[in-house]
Amino acid sequence: MDPSVGHVPVLLAEVIEQLAPRPGKVILDGTAGGGGHAMALLDRLRPGGRLILLDRDQEALERLMARIGRSADVRYFHANFRDFDEALAQAGEERIDGVLLDLGVSSLQLADPQRGFSFDQPGPLDMRLDRGDRLTAEEIVNQWPAARLVDIFTRYGDQPFARRIAAAIVRARQAGPIRRTDELAEIVRAALPPAARHGRIHPATRVFQAIRIAVNAELQSIEGFFDKVFDHLKPGGRVVVIAFHSGEDRIVKARLRQAVAAGRARLAVGKPITPTPAEVEANPRSRSARMRVAEAVALTG
Repeated sequence: MDPSVGHVPVLLAEVIEQLAPRPGKVILDGTAGGGGHAMALLDRLRPGGRLILLDRDQEALERLMARIGRSADVRYFHANFRDFDEALAQAGEERIDGVLLDLGVSSLQLADPQRGFSFDQPGPLDMRLDRGDRLTAEEIVNQWPAARLVDIFTRYGDQPFARRIAAAIVRARQAGPIRRTDELAEIVRAALPPAARHGRIHPATRVFQAIRIAVNAELQSIEGFFDKVFDHLKPGGRVVVIAFHSGEDRIVKARLRQAVAAGRARLAVGKPITPTPAEVEANPRSRSARMRVAEAVALTG
């Protein structure tokens, strides 16, 4: 069975409402992943519309191609969403009607122990969204100096015990390389004060998140995306971004405000859209999702 069939897209109804796909429109999904958003968009773009799909994960893209199939109204690109302009050029599109980003890692990637994103099952310390990239979590854990580990644990993981954890990792790797997710998770757990080893989330969650963001340069990709997205949206075209991490959301919020101040956009919703209690109950992964929406405006002068 295709594992993507069990994939649950976050804020699906809200994405459809904000992007308003209809026949004839052209929309880009920069993080196609399991295809939940993509399939719902495509259904509403037909006939006469077009969907352009990007993903950094070649395996996810291949699953999606098998699920949706090839047709003239769908184009697939193995690419980082920050390079969406290159995909548009290859697809013969310059300005489009909407863009969706669903940031972070998918439930399918988390569920595969060989990808190394999760400590639920032992696996290699990989964490690459694109397996063609060179940098892995193993390299960060075993080669980065303590000060650099502290920096990413603090900035990308909001981890209050970053120094203790970094020091514990440096001590542990002196005895031999740390190669597996369960090894790292135990090092992190043991480094925390006893009172911090239990809670709503696993004590290693923030550290794993921080390392993953560093491996994939995720925040830099968001910045690169916003450097050019409004150059490629038609007036009235919308950009919809779903963030799960406070660092991601801060960048999205700031860049949308900059676009508004520059006269390039207006905020389509005043406050971020969050999942309903019913969605959170049905899909706990959606709990931290925050969706922001902006609409491109015509340049004057």
